[in-house]
Amino acid sequence: MSKTREDIKTTKKRIVCFHLYNDYSGAPLVLSEIIEGLDAKGYEVELFTSGKYSKGFLSKLDHVEYHYSHYKWTATRYINYLRFFINQFLLFFKLLVYIRKDVVFYVNTLWPFAAGMAGKLMGKRVIYHLHETSVKPKWLKRFLFRTLDKSATDIIYVSNYLKQKDPVKQTKQHVVYNALSPDFTENIKPRENSDEFTVLMLCSLKMYKGIKEFIQIAARLTNIKFDLVVSANDEELNAYFKNDRFSENMSLHATQVDVHPFYERASLVLNLSHPDKWLESFGLTVLEAMHYGVPAIVPPIGGISELVKDGYNGYKISVKDLDQITNTIHQLSEDKALHKELSQHAKEMAKHFNYQSMIDRIENIILDK
Repeated sequence: MSKTREDIKTTKKRIVCFHLYNDYSGAPLVLSEIIEGLDAKGYEVELFTSGKYSKGFLSKLDHVEYHYSHYKWTATRYINYLRFFINQFLLFFKLLVYIRKDVVFYVNTLWPFAAGMAGKLMGKRVIYHLHETSVKPKWLKRFLFRTLDKSATDIIYVSNYLKQKDPVKQTKQHVVYNALSPDFTENIKPRENSDEFTVLMLCSLKMYKGIKEFIQIAARLTNIKFDLVVSANDEELNAYFKNDRFSENMSLHATQVDVHPFYERASLVLNLSHPDKWLESFGLTVLEAMHYGVPAIVPPIGGISELVKDGYNGYKISVKDLDQITNTIHQLSEDKALHKELSQHAKEMAKHFNYQSMIDRIENIILDK
């Protein structure tokens, strides 16, 4: 007799996941994919995250037992610190109910440090999944890493770069590259057949993401279409760009839940992050683009550079060299044979980032294999 899903679940460990703030950024997206993968394998999953009215990739996941907090981000730094530490103080005491339960704590990012403390106190396995470690101010980063160092049994890094940048000596360390779930890959459609060359960039509303440089490049190449998708609402975009003028060939878009239409018409994806201010630890938008056969231009350092082989499925060029980026875009728009070759290689490279392999590796870490 074959086992039902419920029969399988009784033999699996319960995984308690933690993510501070649910939104549409990369870290909650990856965690949502991991939760879906573990759920498909029969694990029972609980999730502690921000309020049930906040919207993000962690909202309304099937078969997940939710525990909500009232954490809310604000632009005022000291209020943020106060809310953050109160949130973690309350979380610590909530978690003591697990003292006699056989669970694994899965801490997504450095921020939910109370989960690490409580897990260590109760003798639980505590797995940290680090997507980026650029925390300011320095005292807060030191505190979060000290907590991780004392509490984690395993650390998962999303790239070799991140592991080398912030190693922790006392803990088992793993590099597990991100992958895209079937929810994304099964909805990929053939790219639009068009003679129009379109350059796409998706990023958060931060100066160091190269937004101003993207606008400048668009103004230089007026015969090419540019799409800029920013993780912000219309009000935030209007305030940020109130003194900017865009060339007619550039379109600005607020947060998009469905990004497929943008990749379907994209010819090239850019990441223009400033390496002296922000080093990308991975690059989900580049991985999404590769699945569509869209080559990318990325910074020459950081985890994102591990996704691109220079001249094979894209190029590694610093945002400081706008002339070279501009010339490369122009060359690709004119040389269809070169662009086709890079596109084919991008699809081949995407195969190295397999979703089931990612879930299997994470399961082995959970089981301490």
